[in-house]
Amino acid sequence: MHPGHAFAASGLAEAPKPPDSHSSGGRPMISGAVLAGGQSRRFGRNKCLETFRGKRLIDRAVESLAESASLVLLVANELEPYLNVDARLVRDVIPRQGPLGGIYTALLFSPYPRVFVKAADMPFLEPRLARRLLTIDEKADVVVPVLEGEYEPLLAVYHARCIPLIARTLEEGERRIVGFYRRARVKRIEEEAWRPFDPDGRSFWNVNTAEDLERILAFEP
Repeated sequence: MHPGHAFAASGLAEAPKPPDSHSSGGRPMISGAVLAGGQSRRFGRNKCLETFRGKRLIDRAVESLAESASLVLLVANELEPYLNVDARLVRDVIPRQGPLGGIYTALLFSPYPRVFVKAADMPFLEPRLARRLLTIDEKADVVVPVLEGEYEPLLAVYHARCIPLIARTLEEGERRIVGFYRRARVKRIEEEAWRPFDPDGRSFWNVNTAEDLERILAFEP
């Protein structure tokens, strides 16, 4: 049986989610999800554990989401390196399915219908940009920024309605995140809409190599 069929058969793909809501203080009741399932081949070692301005990349990612989310999940294939991270650890439901599998896992385990997804190797998250993404069209299945004409799916908001859409996409052997977008109600956030909240686009910078880390460290905010 293909792993995707196993998920659908489990009944989790149809699990109901509570309605979107806000706490009494107005904070959105959403989950944040840090995806840390990459193998860091180009970096040469686990880049999530690299120190960036006094903190590990993984800790920076979790803390940046904690400012906007009521709960932060850390999704990875191997959880042992992250036992001391201040997040709820969740092992990928289907291993080796890339970030799309990580988003699927986060949506399944989130107690809230919306999940704000961020890759672990992205050192920055402008709070104003995060707030903007979370206040745009809660009826959309996906709220995703666009940079230079391309989607930025690893800094985006996904709704639980995406669960069966992703399951179907994985069953077909498609592992690209944007591969399921054709089935979803996608709200594109064009550059002119998000640039006022993050003029340098720092929230989208990511670390693939040691050289990337050095270059970003040299940037003075």
